[in-house]
Amino acid sequence: MKMRNLLVASLLCGIALTLSAQQSVAPPPKPANDAPANAEVLKLLRAGMSESVVLNKIRATTDKFDTSADALVALKQAGANDAELSAMLAQGASPAAQQPAAAPADDGPSLATTMQFIQDKLNDIGKVAYVTFRQDVSDGRTATYTRTSEISNVVADQNQCRISYDRKGTGDGKTYKDENNVFSLRDAQDIVVRPWEQLETEYQAKNGYPNVIVTSNNPPITVLEVRRPHGEENIFLFTDANLADRVAKALTHAVELCGGGNKEKF
Repeated sequence: MKMRNLLVASLLCGIALTLSAQQSVAPPPKPANDAPANAEVLKLLRAGMSESVVLNKIRATTDKFDTSADALVALKQAGANDAELSAMLAQGASPAAQQPAAAPADDGPSLATTMQFIQDKLNDIGKVAYVTFRQDVSDGRTATYTRTSEISNVVADQNQCRISYDRKGTGDGKTYKDENNVFSLRDAQDIVVRPWEQLETEYQAKNGYPNVIVTSNNPPITVLEVRRPHGEENIFLFTDANLADRVAKALTHAVELCGGGNKEKF
């Protein structure tokens, strides 16, 4: 009887030791293809869903995919194609592996710098005196006119994106224009630089003299036009064509910074 009791005790002790050893062993790792995000895709693949459905699911998933070799093999065996695997690889990439955003391009001078340049250069125009030569092509008659154009008190306000100035014009000694002008760069649709002869010839045609053309000016005059809605415009006369181009570029840049420009592209 004693021998039997010893055998039973030994057997129970062995069983206890075995159970204790089993409990101390860590459970096996979770299979890679059982990751929550992967499991969702596997479910769709096994159901035979189309590529577009699987891709949409991948793109909509916020959890990280397991993109280890074992996980990718499991997905491939479940029917995932290259596009689907590539989408999961991209979704599972760490931020460090992603391309950095491109640095913003240099957009040129600030609005403050640009407006100061415009103000200085327009104030430098001062009074421009010139002689205009016209011809009536219907009968060959010619005419000569002595004119002046004076720009003063130019203020380029960067806060309101507008330009104000005084303009005075004379023809053969008589004042025909003496006014204060204000326009918003947000309203500007186009900036144009061209010879004064072209603008003056168009003006004659619009006012009932289609046969009158302006043949030349002395000195040569370049006009800068700021065109606005409804045919309105502001004009500045230059004896230096290069300076007219520079101011036009500055005005174009200021218009862009202020949100103006022609919105009708087509």
